[in-house]
Amino acid sequence: GVTGGVTGDTEVTGLSLTDVPTCPQDVTCLSLLSPGVAGDTRVVGGHACVPHSQPWQVAVLDMYKLYCGGVLIAPRWVVTAAHCTTPGVTTVALGKHRLYAREAGEQRRMVARRVAHPGYDPSTKDNDIMLLKLVAPAAISERVRPIAVASCLPEAGTTCVTSGWGATTSPEVTYPEVLQCVNVTLFSSAECRRFYPDSITANMICAGNVQGGTDSCQGDSGGPLVCRGALQGIVSWGMERCGQPRRPGVYTKVCRYARWIRDTMDDT
Repeated sequence: GVTGGVTGDTEVTGLSLTDVPTCPQDVTCLSLLSPGVAGDTRVVGGHACVPHSQPWQVAVLDMYKLYCGGVLIAPRWVVTAAHCTTPGVTTVALGKHRLYAREAGEQRRMVARRVAHPGYDPSTKDNDIMLLKLVAPAAISERVRPIAVASCLPEAGTTCVTSGWGATTSPEVTYPEVLQCVNVTLFSSAECRRFYPDSITANMICAGNVQGGTDSCQGDSGGPLVCRGALQGIVSWGMERCGQPRRPGVYTKVCRYARWIRDTMDDT
């Protein structure tokens, strides 16, 4: 039919391809454009990931100690949360499953440069995103591979995956030896604001489980929220006690930063 004044456009969920602006308008991705990818997910109420099934997962280390998660988005670039600025020397470990064991195919890189978003506000966690430029590019392999940065949002209700080595039981914090994955559901921004009145900006998305028990946790900050094979979120904040019922995790809405990410990588 005729949609948006263009003839012969494919209609998908009531939207024509011409009707879809970029993510800053919070327009949903068309399922046509993003085939479902069977993905693992996250951490409290999670399970061990299939080893090396999240090859973009990065451990951001302060010297040799886990500080945050991160996500490889290009051979020389990792994205993480802006609140993950380490006090000491930042290094990253790639291709890891067992965090503290030597593993075949793992890679370590020093960080040459940290670029926090200029609009990051530590008090509200708005614009909680930072790019790390590696001293040398990662060697792309089966176990180390960048993920595409999303440029649009999937609809609320989409199942996504979050991963990390963070705490697995709260409030008694224990850290698992292997990478943990959890499936979480994307919430609408209206639902998100009901959980956290006056705290959610246009740069944040929520995901979790209304029943509770499935959420990200300490040590997962800066790690990925992956929906349909694209990076949609960076773990930013949430309740101190992870996995509380009706308290989803809050993520930086990565698609709003696609241009900033591209420009920063081009300029540096």
